Amino acid sequence: MDAKKIKLIAAGIVIVLMGIVIFQNFEQQTIKILFASIRMPIALLLILTFGIGMIAGWIATLVLKKKTKKSEE
Repeated sequence: MDAKKIKLIAAGIVIVLMGIVIFQNFEQQTIKILFASIRMPIALLLILTFGIGMIAGWIATLVLKKKTKKSEE
């Protein structure tokens, strides 16, 4: 099994687990961020957090690839 297949399987498992957790958490919750209080379903908070983490990981990967290319030249 090559690395791409393993990554695809791992991503699929993470997405399925996230889906299960999200669909079990639709009750409203008050979230305090600095000085603001926001009322939203926990599922929405989980989706936002997951999305922000994915974007941060993607950006970090791009930055590391650029540094690697510069050091190779």
